[in-house]
Amino acid sequence: MPSANHAFLAGRCIACLHSFMTGPKITNHGVGVSFPLWATDTVGGSIAFVSKDNNALSNLSSARYFKNIADEGFIEVSGVKMVPSTLEEVRFIRNQHIAKSFPGEIKRRLARGKKRAEKRGETFMPISVVSDRLVDHCHVIPIDSRSSGQRFPLYVQLEALSEESKHDSYNSYGLATQHSHTGSVPNLKHIT
Repeated sequence: MPSANHAFLAGRCIACLHSFMTGPKITNHGVGVSFPLWATDTVGGSIAFVSKDNNALSNLSSARYFKNIADEGFIEVSGVKMVPSTLEEVRFIRNQHIAKSFPGEIKRRLARGKKRAEKRGETFMPISVVSDRLVDHCHVIPIDSRSSGQRFPLYVQLEALSEESKHDSYNSYGLATQHSHTGSVPNLKHIT
């Protein structure tokens, strides 16, 4: 839907993938997320799941959640398609370290530090640190935790790769990370 909150819907789709990835039907982290219409102002109105495992994609696309929101007209679910091998690869990276630069996260960390100090019977003495850190562009995708029911943000960045690299190691949200999961996905921008 053109007027939809694309980041919110992306978060719902990623939560569905997360449930799928942590469930009994899959044993590896071989499903990645791609945002074909990613731009500086939006994650775009399209999300794609990429895997070498055709069965995993078929099972994921037939998830009840996707069927329900498709029936309501919020999304369209396509069939599983082959991706041309000539496309360049990109990474969509979950970078939670970006959160440290936002006032809300600083406030949350201070409150947590105060609570910990009080638990130890100490006086909380925060150290003022002025940060001049520059943060690369990112999108914030809200996602709800199944275990706690709390909403939290996924900070996602796009990284263009200078050389071809086809890795399929993703975290349980289908994203690459700074260190352990270096999965890349095809840049689908030109074929959607």
